[in-house]
Amino acid sequence: MTTPLTMLELRLNPQGLIRFAQENSVNRNRDEDLGYATHAWLKALFQERSPKPYRLIHGASLKLLGYSSDSGPALLEQAQAFASPLALGVTRIEDLQHAMPNEWRPGRRLGFEVVVCPTSRKEGHEKDLYRHRMERLTEGERAPSRETVYREWLKKQMGDAARLETAHLEKFRFVSHYRREMGQKKLERPQAMLKGVLTVADSDTFNRLLARGIGRHRAFGYGMLLLKPA
Repeated sequence: MTTPLTMLELRLNPQGLIRFAQENSVNRNRDEDLGYATHAWLKALFQERSPKPYRLIHGASLKLLGYSSDSGPALLEQAQAFASPLALGVTRIEDLQHAMPNEWRPGRRLGFEVVVCPTSRKEGHEKDLYRHRMERLTEGERAPSRETVYREWLKKQMGDAARLETAHLEKFRFVSHYRREMGQKKLERPQAMLKGVLTVADSDTFNRLLARGIGRHRAFGYGMLLLKPA
């Protein structure tokens, strides 16, 4: 039996988040997707119970969705007891929980959406999977599309948890990332939104996939599988 998941849904005050980032010296122009600022804020709020994966959604309002193995009341108690007023001021912490199903029927079809950072590591450096694939083309081989490369990668990421039926590349861009340990070095990585349909293969394995997320940089806003009926 796997640990039940809680989905967090928090509406954020953008000015409050930037104020927190500024006060904690993590407000950087290079943090284009606010991944590092949000990561630091979640750590200040929940410490080791920070949700991962999560996703920051920009729209009419700024919203954060995330999965956690801790219950809503436990997370609320953690934040209220130990977080600073500055961190608490970014959101209404009382409105944070939504229970997730604990069992997923094998064979169930689900629509999905996921924002990922599809990279591979080579000689200690990260590189866009598509660029890496292009470098390995053999003579006479037809170049695959970026969508095809990412779809094949996503299929491998799902493993035995689910069968990928369809997937298309909804959005793509390169974004600038900030990581404190990299100092002034500029980091530019791919950001891809994939949408499609999957079929659950195994309930426990699928639940673990949701809890783990897809790909790299899951602590910085990537890899959260959002689901809907297919």
